[in-house]
Amino acid sequence: MIQHIRSLHGRILHLLACSALCLGSYANALDSKQLESTLKAQGLSAKVALTQDSSLQGFSFVVVEQGGFWIPLLANDSGRVVLGISPNLIFTTDKKFEAKLSTLLQKVSANNKQIADKGVLKVFKQHTNSTITIANEAAKYKTYIVLDPNCPYCRDEVEKLEEYAKDSTLEIMVVGIIQQSSINKAAAFAKLIQNAKTKEEQISVLKRVFDKSFDPSSVRFAKETEQGGISAALVAMGLELQKAGLQGVPYIIKEPIK
Repeated sequence: MIQHIRSLHGRILHLLACSALCLGSYANALDSKQLESTLKAQGLSAKVALTQDSSLQGFSFVVVEQGGFWIPLLANDSGRVVLGISPNLIFTTDKKFEAKLSTLLQKVSANNKQIADKGVLKVFKQHTNSTITIANEAAKYKTYIVLDPNCPYCRDEVEKLEEYAKDSTLEIMVVGIIQQSSINKAAAFAKLIQNAKTKEEQISVLKRVFDKSFDPSSVRFAKETEQGGISAALVAMGLELQKAGLQGVPYIIKEPIK
């Protein structure tokens, strides 16, 4: 799982707990350089990407960038007190603050999705042998989908594949990133899909593997080393996806065909 965003967020919360809550005198604007120095003092290398008024006196919303990804923060004007933002832990009746926070988080989400999409698409291109294609000659879109057999939301997406295929060519990557049994099921899928030639057969195999009752041990491999090789490749591919920015499944990218 990609860790740099979570690591930074967690360490910022630690910094807050360890910092003296002395806000000092209010400044007219956030001291971005001091904020970067405050983070650097904790071993965190990040640059301020943008700032935004928070409607709270003496505090501003800040977005710092690390590896292309954005992390939202709340900082006092001196840049010496920094708070990590966790939307589920912010309680307010201040509608103005709430609206500004929502706008900020939308910007962060859009940026991070764009960066992650580029990384995930690169993994798709590097692992074409591990991707199944459900073609549609009249497709207006190409839709890339990453699924894990143990993900209930992925199971829902599998049920929608026929609908997606009406206007898209589908590129599907089945991975094992949730738990060990996910790898076992994904390896079984890789074996079963070898004999699926038509769109109907491909979707049938997907539905079989994503069914809650599916037992991967029912799939026979020619050699024990065959299953081990597939599993090792799945682990490596999952790590590449996480490094690229994938933090959860299902992950879907829909692009118009030019």
